[in-house]
Amino acid sequence: MKTFTRLFAMCAMLASLSPAVWGQVALPHYDGFDYPALSMLGGQGDWLGINSGDTVWVAEGNLSYLGFPASTGNKITFDGAGQDQVKQFTLTTSGTVYYSYLLKVTSVAGISANGYCSGFYQSATSTTTGSLVWLILDGSSFDIGISTRLSSGTSLSTAKNLDETYLIVASYQFVDGVTNDIANLWINPDASTFGGTEPTPTLTSVNNTTDLTGVARIMFRQDLATSTPFIEVDELRIGTTWADVTSGSGSTGVKDNKSGLIPHELRLDQNYPNPFNPSTRIDFTVAHDGFASLKVFNLLGQEVAILFNGTAKAGTLNTATFNAANLTSGVYYSVLMSDGQRMVKKLLLVK
Repeated sequence: MKTFTRLFAMCAMLASLSPAVWGQVALPHYDGFDYPALSMLGGQGDWLGINSGDTVWVAEGNLSYLGFPASTGNKITFDGAGQDQVKQFTLTTSGTVYYSYLLKVTSVAGISANGYCSGFYQSATSTTTGSLVWLILDGSSFDIGISTRLSSGTSLSTAKNLDETYLIVASYQFVDGVTNDIANLWINPDASTFGGTEPTPTLTSVNNTTDLTGVARIMFRQDLATSTPFIEVDELRIGTTWADVTSGSGSTGVKDNKSGLIPHELRLDQNYPNPFNPSTRIDFTVAHDGFASLKVFNLLGQEVAILFNGTAKAGTLNTATFNAANLTSGVYYSVLMSDGQRMVKKLLLVK
């Protein structure tokens, strides 16, 4: 009975968390996939895996494009029949929202259907999509396309080359009226426009169905095994201007060790490494001076470790080490509490 009560309490606690608590990043945002090679993307840097199947992996190395800001960190790789990876950002309901990344398709083996590999979700909880980038089989190669919505028309490029890196910039534009929003796609825009004036798009799709009410999440999609080729992606940027996604790095949503400035905010970083064995590091900050606690729970809602339980100062990076040498492999949750607020991250212990 006690175990059931704890499980119920843990589930209720997790369900009560607003989507932002799980990690909402501000715009403009940059992600160079600076995560450990051979780790899963889900659970890193506010990425969340949804659906089932193969995961998206972090791979060693980078993609690069002439004239584009130098790549940092690593890259991600994926193919068909697996999880989608999503990251939540500030809800935007007007103007234009852009995203960019470097794309390399390494194989189209087994592809016989059409599929999209990236796009926006309408809200923090909705899976209604927009500004979808499609990869379409074209003989032994592929075309790149854009559609405003899943059911609206797709505008396609000419055939592209395998093992060549392309700079992709996509946008969703909110237009007054109904069923008339616009998605644009730029493929390899000229370097002279980076950080400057938006050029004429390569492809445009005008909506002919219900417009989105907003955009709040970016996603990379692993569609069916027959519709998702082998893909490498690097250097993700999201913003509300052309310059946001073609220059600089934007905000990363993680601590700035170089400047030494720690924001006055409640933040629980993803543990590193993750997965881990047997110990892992957890960093956190608080918005105001005062009592804070950092604890770890198992899937049954049972407390398995107290990592911090005392006074924490705002503007200070706090670091805790979770040693799970005496615990079994599985999923655990780090829970930070301060000022009546709660943040949670999922930890994966693999022995």
